[in-house]
Amino acid sequence: MPKGTGHRPGESPIDAFLLLKPDCLRQGLTDQVERAIQAQSLEIDDRFNVSLTPADVRMLWAEYDDEGHRLTLAFLDRYLTTAPSEVLLVSGPDAFEAARRVKRKIRSMYAAGPYANLVHAAEQRGELDRQRRHLTGHQVGPYSGLVQRRPPGDVTFDVAAVVDEVWPLIQGMPEDPGPVRLDDGSRAVFLSPDRDHTLDSTVTALCRALPRISPRQAVLLALRAGFTGGTPVAAGDRAAVRHCLRALREHGIRNCWTDRWQPAGRQKSRC
Repeated sequence: MPKGTGHRPGESPIDAFLLLKPDCLRQGLTDQVERAIQAQSLEIDDRFNVSLTPADVRMLWAEYDDEGHRLTLAFLDRYLTTAPSEVLLVSGPDAFEAARRVKRKIRSMYAAGPYANLVHAAEQRGELDRQRRHLTGHQVGPYSGLVQRRPPGDVTFDVAAVVDEVWPLIQGMPEDPGPVRLDDGSRAVFLSPDRDHTLDSTVTALCRALPRISPRQAVLLALRAGFTGGTPVAAGDRAAVRHCLRALREHGIRNCWTDRWQPAGRQKSRC
């Protein structure tokens, strides 16, 4: 694709970028990304390979920190720092929004799992400026702007060991470990995605609301709920699941409800 300013006469170019993650390169999807870029009337002004380090991950995703997001960062490190990525610098009319559309198009067509989503583009303009400056080497030292911290968690298990155990199970649709059995009842608490929470805060809430849950099960349930749109996390009789529901909500989880539990499928009717 020829280089260029990619903007209309009299209009200033608005630059953005796309980060083609290791799985995107490994699967040979660069041509598909370039066609999606072209469909959005964007032009590629520059491109280069980058081998991200854990320090890069913490700069690029500065909303996470090692104190409150150890699980999220461990997965990001495993995903992004073990093989090269490629940065595409693009320009064109409203390149910020157009790059987001490219990301969503590629993910909707090819993404296989929560840590197999192929392409990154900034979702906020402040994020775009910070990440672009870092990737192009124009950001020296820590970022001085305001980055809002995402909700933290407080996981107490061996994060590295759990990530090693779970990683093969999320290369595609996250494996379903099944709900925690509270008793022999046929109702369940269902959990759906919640943008007000992170993996760390969700797993922390699950572990506190369900003391018998294993770290592996908590992580898989949280990832599966986020990727599939909803999954049963605990099953039992009406009293048991209502108690679990109250416990989850006491820990800030709002996108949850109770329903009859049918492992092969369900018809949701909230109670």
